[in-house]
Amino acid sequence: MPSNLTLIQLISEQTMQNLVPLLALKPARVIHLATPKTAGRSAHIVEAARQAQVNVCVENIRLSEMPTIPETSRAVLRAIGIERERASIPVVNFTGGTKLMSIGAYEAALREQAVSLYVDTDHQQFLDGHTGPKLNTVLGDDFSFTSFQQTLTVNTIAVANGRERVTDGRDWAPLLPLARHMWERPATELAVHEACYGKGGLMPRGQTPRSPDQWLQLLDRTFTLPVEIARLALEVGLIRPGADGTWQLPDAPRAELQELADSRARNTFVPDYDPRRIAATDLAQFPMTFLTGGWWEVMVAAAFERSGLFRDIRWSAVTGERNGADLEEDLLAVDGVQIACISCKRGGSGGRLLPHLEEFNARARRLGGNFTRRFLALYFPPQGKSGANIRQRATELGIRLLTPADLSKPDAFARSGVRS
Repeated sequence: MPSNLTLIQLISEQTMQNLVPLLALKPARVIHLATPKTAGRSAHIVEAARQAQVNVCVENIRLSEMPTIPETSRAVLRAIGIERERASIPVVNFTGGTKLMSIGAYEAALREQAVSLYVDTDHQQFLDGHTGPKLNTVLGDDFSFTSFQQTLTVNTIAVANGRERVTDGRDWAPLLPLARHMWERPATELAVHEACYGKGGLMPRGQTPRSPDQWLQLLDRTFTLPVEIARLALEVGLIRPGADGTWQLPDAPRAELQELADSRARNTFVPDYDPRRIAATDLAQFPMTFLTGGWWEVMVAAAFERSGLFRDIRWSAVTGERNGADLEEDLLAVDGVQIACISCKRGGSGGRLLPHLEEFNARARRLGGNFTRRFLALYFPPQGKSGANIRQRATELGIRLLTPADLSKPDAFARSGVRS
């Protein structure tokens, strides 16, 4: 593959058709043609490539708000001419931008007999534009995405879509035996949920303490669990022994919660109070979250892994962007060049799930673009009219619903007619 390549690209709202040629060609330079609305996407694409170990020198060319065919064609013609004067080989990617921009770029490549390509993300391959020398002169004989697919991680794709970072998430493997035990014994799962969130449970109706001193009181409370559940939960540090065969939440966050509670009692200013409080309460709350539904997320993650269709599966990863809030996602994975977002719910009424569908759909698209695969996994799917409404709205949004019965089906996660 020549080392003196310059990739000329059209920038639009979707970024994968611009990122994958960078990863495949590894050009020395890239020229991005964008409108004022899409100009900011250029930096996201270049940063995502950098995280995939592809560093390029970038030049941005600003077009008008609604570029015509002649405007785009002239801009691409100039770029091709300048790069040839630099003894660089120009390659035109006419996939992005508006249709008029794409036609203009293709026309310029054809007029100058330059190499061009089209990015077919659905079939994960490049197509030769046949405007000049063959594409294999710069790409080699493999037009598929296979050679660089492993560099397309959740983080890389998210960064290309404007996210600043995605954490690795939690390791779910140690918790799988406990999750599987819950899965195989529905009556036991109901008993655990009652012990945690029932009327006489540790946190009745799931009401979460609001302050560090309330959390300290919760750490001192005891509750009961089925024997085998308690054994498995103890092995992974979700609980600690209480008195007379009862159990308590782990004591690990106690010192931090006590210090924060004392500072509030003394009315002492703590500059990082909120981040510390959130971290401490998350540590205290995690066992309850897992026992009352987090186990279902782990079972879905294991099913995704068994399918062989996904890679880079992340559980409870946190996504963030500059000057924005951090958001925790249940499950994230990569399918080809797309992020798969999976929201897991133990159950709930259709009234609560309908707005969740809208919120989840918007969050997933912000994370991975319009072609993000979206799944809603429901352990107790609503029945009757509520269930029908959920299914209809999910279909309209392109979100696939998963139930416990789906996890054992080999084709449950395969691509089908449900598309965005």
